[in-house]
Amino acid sequence: MTLADIIDRVDSRQHTLTVINREEYDPVLRLLEKVFDSENVDVRESGFEPAGPANILQLQDEDGLAVATSSLDEVRDRLLMVNSDMYITGTTPLDEVETSRVVANLDDTTFTVSGKSKFLLIHISRHVERLALDTGAGVLHSGFQELSRIHDERGTARAYRQLTDTDVEVHVYGIPDYDSPPEEMHVHAARDGEIPKSWFVVHDGDGDDERKAALVCVETGPNEYEGFWTFRPDVVDEVLAYLERTYG
Repeated sequence: MTLADIIDRVDSRQHTLTVINREEYDPVLRLLEKVFDSENVDVRESGFEPAGPANILQLQDEDGLAVATSSLDEVRDRLLMVNSDMYITGTTPLDEVETSRVVANLDDTTFTVSGKSKFLLIHISRHVERLALDTGAGVLHSGFQELSRIHDERGTARAYRQLTDTDVEVHVYGIPDYDSPPEEMHVHAARDGEIPKSWFVVHDGDGDDERKAALVCVETGPNEYEGFWTFRPDVVDEVLAYLERTYG
């Protein structure tokens, strides 16, 4: 088994994102389509109803049932119009990361992202890290591909200092391309195999099933990733067991 095998085994859920009574400019809709429209997510726009609330984004399952609703403005401000540099440079602190309900509820859906759309996965990474920070305990496993990112990316360094200041046990994985290993973390260095091409953040919830979360991705091409995020305890436990069994 590999991390890629775990991704392949995900029974990806089919969803529809419906924009209701949009008053936003066309570029916001195009950004929404660029980030989310995929094999497993269909982005649509409903007709305008003057009596209804404006700028609503509704997530529906494959049976057409609404599973989450968010303001389009909120998704715009928290995700679509946010540059990944805000997380890399630390402009957005870890304890201020907020994820809209429609985004969080796209769990167990496989995505392929590339270029600037990769920010979706950066945002979910921070979501899992914040969950670990708020829990303040348990174990967090993070695959960086290159361990130097923990030092070189100011926002990442700040986030992981916050995490190691708690009782969270932090394990980091990647190519050991640093001058000195990250302090107060368990380092799993690898120059070959799947680790240099894997991006994951997994939190065990300190034993609380409701606080377990995982993002698992693999690099499939230059700056292109395929993966999913999940809050299902059984899937999170499977990923944790694989990492602990394979990398100690």
